[in-house]
Amino acid sequence: MSSVAQERLASLDQRIESGKLHHGLLFRGNDLRFLESSVSKLYRKILGINGDTVDHPDLFHLRPTGKARIITVEKTRALMSDLYRSGNQSKYKVAIIHEADRMRKEAANAFLKTLEEPPEGTYLFLLTTRPYSILPTIRSRSLLVRLEQDSNQEDQQELTEWLIKYKEWIALLLNREKLKQDRANPVFMAYGLIESLVSLIKSTADTLAKEAVKNLSQDLDEKEKDAYESGLRRGIRSNMLKQISDHTRNFVTTDQQDIHLLERNGQKLARVIKKLERITGLLEVNLKEDSALEDFLLSSLRIWSAK
Repeated sequence: MSSVAQERLASLDQRIESGKLHHGLLFRGNDLRFLESSVSKLYRKILGINGDTVDHPDLFHLRPTGKARIITVEKTRALMSDLYRSGNQSKYKVAIIHEADRMRKEAANAFLKTLEEPPEGTYLFLLTTRPYSILPTIRSRSLLVRLEQDSNQEDQQELTEWLIKYKEWIALLLNREKLKQDRANPVFMAYGLIESLVSLIKSTADTLAKEAVKNLSQDLDEKEKDAYESGLRRGIRSNMLKQISDHTRNFVTTDQQDIHLLERNGQKLARVIKKLERITGLLEVNLKEDSALEDFLLSSLRIWSAK
């Protein structure tokens, strides 16, 4: 956890102690699992939860469901009904809205009234990695808390190794003399990069999903679990693609010292980054993952190797 995130959580902890915690908090960050872990420390203190239990009668969860990962208006209204009942074990109630950006407009509008006038002693924690996909009226009525997690190098060892091979591949494509001698090898390397990246995303997501599901409430139905695992996979993939984007920029703008090469390759870099951004957006609307990554790397091959 970054020092900034620690300071922000400590500040919220103090507000709980003083009874001045805002009733609606919008937690944004780059990792949903990290957000969930962070807010758990807050709601445990509010509700007086001790031990390893993840369930409490005054703790409520609203999650996306199904392959489309949508928060429906029906489930939103059911949550609102639960919140307006008296507390069971505590004078407080806490509702966690996971991936709040997945609320449909009808669900968001239904939720808005409770956000504006919540029942006494109720706290609403909204979690998102995409805050600007949330209804503006919900954002404006929530206290924004940004929580970013420092990258863990040990967890990213396989990705680091992939990025090294990826940069070697770009360097080869930019070397006109070597490219003239062997035009087939960069193509084979591209397909190797595609296959290994798809495999890396899957293995990382499978491992983390298996660990994360163990810590979820036992009340989750299969559709909610499917949506959770799908969202987790998307988050992992999104973070990996962001790192690929950052390393591509750094390679061209920092690692290459020749100013003439930098000038010549600047336009190519812009085209590659634009392609990656487009692919990232299409993946959010369910474009097939291996096809999208193949499109990006083969398009990159053509761009980098062009005169």
